[in-house]
Amino acid sequence: MNTPSQIIQLVENFHQQIEVYHTGGLNETQTRIQFIDPFFEALGWDVRNQQHTNNIYQEVIHEASLKISDTNKAKAPDYSFRIGGARKFFVEAKKPSVNVGKNISAAFQLRRYGWSAKLNLSILTDFEEFSVYDCRIMPHKNDQASVARVKYFHYTEYVEKWQEIYNLFSKEAVLNSALEKFAESQIKGEITVDQAFLQEIEIWRENLAANIVWRNPQINPRELNFAVQMTINRMIFLRICEDREIEPYQQLYTLLKFENIYQELGRLFINADYRYNSGLFHFQNEKGREKPDDFTLSLQIDDSILKAILRKLYPPESPYEFSVIPVEILGQVYEQFLGKVIKISASRQAVVEDKPEVRKAGGVYYTPSYIVDYIIKQTIGKILAGKKPEKVQEITILDPACGSGSFLIVAYQFLLDWYLQQYLQNPQKYRDKFYQISSTHWRLTSQERKRILLTHIYGVDIDQQAVETTKLSLLLKVLEGESGETITRQLQLLKERALPDLDSNIFCGNSLIDGEFYENVQINLLDEDDIYRINVFDWHDAFKKIIQRGGFDAIIGNPPYLRIQGIQEYYKQEILYFKQKYQTAIKRFDLYCLFIEKGLQLLSDNGVLSYICPHKFTHADFGSRLRHLLSSQRSVNTLVSFGNNLIFNQVSTYTGIILLSKVKNTYLKYYEFPSLKSSELSVQLFQLDDSNFSQFALENFNDQPWILSSNINNLLLEKLKNGNATIGDKFSSVFQGIVTGIDEIYLLKKINNELDDNKIIEVFSQRDHRNILIEREIVKPILKNDDVHRYIVPNYQYYCIYPYQLKGNKTVCLKENYFRDKFPLAYQYLSQYREEITKLRIKYKTNPMYWYACHRGRSIIDFESQKIICAEISLGCNMMLDRHQSYHNTTVYSLIPSKECQENYLYWLGLFNSKLMWWFLANTGNVLRGGYFRFKTNYIKPFPIYTINFDDVREVTKHQRMVQLVEQILTLHQRLTTAQTPPQQKMIQQQIKATDRQINQLVYQLYELTDKEIHIVENS
Repeated sequence: MNTPSQIIQLVENFHQQIEVYHTGGLNETQTRIQFIDPFFEALGWDVRNQQHTNNIYQEVIHEASLKISDTNKAKAPDYSFRIGGARKFFVEAKKPSVNVGKNISAAFQLRRYGWSAKLNLSILTDFEEFSVYDCRIMPHKNDQASVARVKYFHYTEYVEKWQEIYNLFSKEAVLNSALEKFAESQIKGEITVDQAFLQEIEIWRENLAANIVWRNPQINPRELNFAVQMTINRMIFLRICEDREIEPYQQLYTLLKFENIYQELGRLFINADYRYNSGLFHFQNEKGREKPDDFTLSLQIDDSILKAILRKLYPPESPYEFSVIPVEILGQVYEQFLGKVIKISASRQAVVEDKPEVRKAGGVYYTPSYIVDYIIKQTIGKILAGKKPEKVQEITILDPACGSGSFLIVAYQFLLDWYLQQYLQNPQKYRDKFYQISSTHWRLTSQERKRILLTHIYGVDIDQQAVETTKLSLLLKVLEGESGETITRQLQLLKERALPDLDSNIFCGNSLIDGEFYENVQINLLDEDDIYRINVFDWHDAFKKIIQRGGFDAIIGNPPYLRIQGIQEYYKQEILYFKQKYQTAIKRFDLYCLFIEKGLQLLSDNGVLSYICPHKFTHADFGSRLRHLLSSQRSVNTLVSFGNNLIFNQVSTYTGIILLSKVKNTYLKYYEFPSLKSSELSVQLFQLDDSNFSQFALENFNDQPWILSSNINNLLLEKLKNGNATIGDKFSSVFQGIVTGIDEIYLLKKINNELDDNKIIEVFSQRDHRNILIEREIVKPILKNDDVHRYIVPNYQYYCIYPYQLKGNKTVCLKENYFRDKFPLAYQYLSQYREEITKLRIKYKTNPMYWYACHRGRSIIDFESQKIICAEISLGCNMMLDRHQSYHNTTVYSLIPSKECQENYLYWLGLFNSKLMWWFLANTGNVLRGGYFRFKTNYIKPFPIYTINFDDVREVTKHQRMVQLVEQILTLHQRLTTAQTPPQQKMIQQQIKATDRQINQLVYQLYELTDKEIHIVENS
């Protein structure tokens, strides 16, 4: 593209006066007005708000470059560039006499802003120089100005490199995720602001807990957890208020010069109670409120512990700029923080450990902001559409598993923005609801912000710490835009404190268990820990008026995903209750299914519910009752599947967004995303419209697995099913392999060492990390997922200890005496883990008398039969014919046809390795990351198989042709393994591809596919 004429002129103007500017002839404000503002206007930004957009969606926010007295602390970045109200990058401006390329303090200042706001990139410029910084890299005060700088332009390069600048920072480029894409292409920073702050407060927690236990020997674990979190929350709240100019700057820091710091800190907390009226600071008895906190201020905490924390809250030890850290980022920090709990050991030591449910889930995972925004838009956005403020006064929004409050914070902000826009359309009518602070900036009054929160926002969480965090986050959101002056004015003139009391909005309790629990369980049989853990919650008591009106209008959130078999040992009483109370609590159910069922019960007749949750319920066994519930009530409206895209970092959970209502729906709208980068996914999610969705008549859905493919694919699926038997009909067994219980003990890696005694083999123990000797007869060569490839005879890498024998047709475990005497090496090896293995047997209710047995030994007859085997997780069909009596573990499945089947095994092998089989699984099975699918029993059995009519000569000919082609491809694969030269290998690979094509063409003939249908299969 051509460089705009205004940029060429700006460069010329600057060049003519550069010597004057270097000697101070242009101050910062003049630099912004004369050069920086027009520079970014040329990039398409409405820098001076010439469109007169209200402040909610104003593209560029200017901050006065004022300094806080006595602190030399900049108030905020000079420019904040935004899309749809969301920050995208900061620009910090300097006058030309500042050497931007080398100025350490200027670079640190910008990076501190950008890192604290968790932005990817930001800019430091005096127009002469234009430095772009990677704000994901943690800033340090003494960093050179070049640290984290990823691009640098001199003004003399603007004309030549305008395209490069435009492609990254123009409004058009930013709208198309240019900043996110650039960041993805770069090496990520060492640590993000949320990760660093989490590390910080985790250290504070450990130190506070250890000291409080030592100085307050009578404290119990619940009191300790409460005291530690409230102390941290209160200090963080006041520190944020300082950077927002609500509290005097450094009021906490000045406590460093006092003795008995906690006593002085208590005085600040009591003063905050007077100013803010929140549960965070509640130390006085007040009518209509819960009992005050008369516990924490009486504790003893050493000065050394508090001094370490206070120093970390301020420069130079603190890299944080609290004024720009979004409340949402604090929520992400706390979400992780709340995944751990403090316990007190027998020796009275404070120990921080993961909560059991967090250990099982593999950690805590925060919902990405774009998912939250989309759910809010699809629920609250649609409820409010076309309505006036008077018509929404009783609308209620609930998150029944609110965690740190991420959904409720965004819902509250959405309401604040909506109300302000509505009021600005009729300013005379609503003049007491808002006020003007500049020509383009308006703000809701404090009273109105509090009313909106108390009227509309509700949440429940089982964790008291999570409840306190949600309250903290919402209160910080209420205070956005307030100052010390406005809060004092409220106190003096209106006799009203700054914050609302959220005790009637955000509750601590178990959303899934109400008071009926104690009708079936005698309360005197539960200890105090059980009662606190179960934490029954009475919805009718807490939300009486809302329930009487018919329920909540919007239910949103990210409910816990927890398969029940993983937590049975911790929650036995609850699981019994779930199975009695919830129709979806069947088989190995997942808690999110119960939250969907409960959500529908709490939903008003015209309400909407939307969760992000796994989409596995659409086809898994445990989801059958949920499928029945949603289809019979016709409550499911929309399902957006993220396919094999992982929304939550480092956890292999495949999710989607479900939208439900009590209004009877005729169709389910469905869309599945292809594999995308996260930056692309976040953009495309908001670009979805009705044209992207496939529609499925709900009258065709029931408790059976839902086939959610495009309409074209559905027609082909129906054609395949029509008149054809399935694998489940014609195969006597489709089974998973041996379940050892502890693979690293039972599976022993093969070592190619020949021993003199051929009855003994040498193997490597993964548990012992050493070679051991074991009897050959007690182990079986065993195949794992990665050993199985299409048409290739596998080469096993492991043995499995297998203490079983045949008695008649039955596989039985060896008696212990026989096992010990016959196989002393194996017995001795397993005996060192006897206690661990026995606990597992008891946990999974298998006979502990046979402690040395595998958890599931399966059938010797099946393993030693001829069969077709396949890898459980596979990209494309990876099936092979087993003629070698192979055993395998849980990551491999076997298929054995019934005795009535006349077809040759090679016929089945060709059919099952075809593109048609893969297409079928891709449209009916469970997609994983990278386009892989699971070949599990329930996904394999429905495949329609073409059976041969052996009375028809033409069909017999096709059968024989398939057998010949498969024999040919098996031979080619064998030849490929022995081919020595690249030309030989290439020639054989070409023959394999040609034979594979012939097999696929024959399969298409068998099923009578049209050219159009073949195209669908080939290009899926």
